[in-house]
Amino acid sequence: MTPANAPTKVVAFGYDELLLASLEFLASANAEISAVVFPATRNDTRAVRVREMVTELGHSTLEQPAGRAAAFTESLCSARPDIFLVWSYPMILPDDLLNIPRLGAVNIHQGLLPEYRGVNGVRWALLHGEQHTGVTMHFMDSGIDTGDMIARAAFPIEPTDDIRTLMQKSRLAGLHLLKNLWRHIAAGTAVRMPQDHAIARYYSAAMAPPDSIDWHRPAIDIHNLVRASAPPFPGVHTSFGEHRITIRRTEPLVTQCSEVPGTIERLDAESLEIASGDGIVSVEAFEINGEPAGFTDLIALGLGPGHKLPA
Repeated sequence: MTPANAPTKVVAFGYDELLLASLEFLASANAEISAVVFPATRNDTRAVRVREMVTELGHSTLEQPAGRAAAFTESLCSARPDIFLVWSYPMILPDDLLNIPRLGAVNIHQGLLPEYRGVNGVRWALLHGEQHTGVTMHFMDSGIDTGDMIARAAFPIEPTDDIRTLMQKSRLAGLHLLKNLWRHIAAGTAVRMPQDHAIARYYSAAMAPPDSIDWHRPAIDIHNLVRASAPPFPGVHTSFGEHRITIRRTEPLVTQCSEVPGTIERLDAESLEIASGDGIVSVEAFEINGEPAGFTDLIALGLGPGHKLPA
């Protein structure tokens, strides 16, 4: 039995800036951070730097191995956590781990459940042209994003949003849920709302959107793909000869077009317009072979009105 006035013991799972945000919140909530768990599947520069920062903060760290490991499970048991707090974590937690915390495992999911289960529901909402997206706080069970919901926080997808701004909004929405609901989670009194599995959709890493542009698609779909592929994603591209043109910012134009999709409608020192499946895509920012470029750089390559890009 945990004393009523004892701090809530939490094991936090993550690897990026959202992990740092959760640790900052837990410190402000006077929770005891028993351990911080990193995934073995993330070892890029950003993840390594976050690990260094967490270590510098004095937290005990663990790494979840790719396979089952008795030593890892024992380490989590030894931490005697009340709660697992998971935010932006790419590995599955099997039942033997989920059964460890006294009050359960809570996940902050990037997307609105149950419609956007799986990987980066915020990005998929943008790709699908949704008007709103958000984050969902839920208890974890043996399924993937199938556990009972605690709350959702929705926000609009504005015409000027891309994946960067939506991730910023997601961070603020996740912190809002934590600040308003943590006392109930820590007390074991958080309301559980079962998901409607009949309307659930699931998106996996294997369902990644294309990295090249199909100009036969509607202009708004191409525009949304570009927005959803902004940094930290590598972007989407088309090509001209041996040159890769990575499209970074676009605007769909409300106009009719009879040209074959992929045809350059206009290219001058100030603009680039390309025919799509139902209209025109105005390209506002791009790179050539990985370097920022301007419209005159395209002209210098020999590109001009009437040329057709691969579709």
